[in-house]
Amino acid sequence: MTAVWIVGGTLAALAGIYLFMLFPRPGAKKKYGAFLGQIYAHRGVFDNESIPENSLAAFQEAIRLGVGIEFDIHRTADGEVVVFHDATLTRMCGDPRKITDLTLKELQTMSLLNTAEKLPTLNEVLDLVRDQVPLVVELKGESSDTSLCDAAMPILEKYGGRYCIESFNPLLVARYGKLAPHVMRGVLVTKFKRDGEDRGALGFVLQNLLLNFLARPDFIAARHLYGRYFPICLCRKLGAATVAWTIRTRQEYDTARDDFDAYIVENVKEMMT
Repeated sequence: MTAVWIVGGTLAALAGIYLFMLFPRPGAKKKYGAFLGQIYAHRGVFDNESIPENSLAAFQEAIRLGVGIEFDIHRTADGEVVVFHDATLTRMCGDPRKITDLTLKELQTMSLLNTAEKLPTLNEVLDLVRDQVPLVVELKGESSDTSLCDAAMPILEKYGGRYCIESFNPLLVARYGKLAPHVMRGVLVTKFKRDGEDRGALGFVLQNLLLNFLARPDFIAARHLYGRYFPICLCRKLGAATVAWTIRTRQEYDTARDDFDAYIVENVKEMMT
C-alpha cells in the first residue's frame, strides 16, 4: 500500500509540475476577444513577383481587403527595427549577409526581389496601417538577446493601434510581457526540426510548450496541422486562445476552424469567398 501511495504521489507531483510549466496566462479570450475570429494575411498580401512579402505594397493590399496583417521584425546593427522575415537577405535581396549585421542605411539601399519596394521600418509600416486593421507582430531571434523587445516596444506603444506579439523564442515573449504586460502575447510552436534534423532536448522542450512558465502566453500559434496535438489542446482547455499558421487553401482553412480561434493565411481572397 505504501508503494501505491508513493507512486501516486510521484505521479501527482509530476502532473503538477507539468501543468505549472505549461499553464498560459488566464483570461485571454475575455480580454482579447477582438483579436479572435480574424484572418491575418501572412506577411501581407503578396505574390513575390510584383508585390514582395513584408512590403508596404503587400500591407496596403491587406488593408484594402480589410484583413489583419501578420509580419516579422528584426533589430538592425544600429538598433533600428525593420520588417523582414529571414535571418539573411539571400532569398529576398540576393545578399548573403545577416540582417542584424547591417545598419538601417545599408538595408534601405536594397530592393525586395528586384522590385521598387524597399525593406520597410516598423515605423513606416505603422504609419501606413494607422489602426485600419489589427496586427500580429512576430519577434525574430533565436538567442538569449532580447534587445529587439526593448527597441520595438516604445514604437508599438506610441502607435496606439491594435496589435499583439508572438515569437518562437519564449525569452522574447517573456521580455515583452514584462515591458508591456497589457499586450496580448503568444508562443509559436511547431515540430522543431531543421533540414530533417531533430533539435534535440531544446526542440522537445519548445514543441511541448514547457517554457510557457517563462512566457505565460495568451495564445498558442501552431502550424495548422497540429491543432489536436496534446499540449496545444490542453493549453486551449486551460484558457489560451489558439492561432493557426500558415493556411494556404480553402480546405485547410475550413478544417482549422474546428481547432483554432484565429488564422494566419496566404491566398487571402480564396479564404474570403
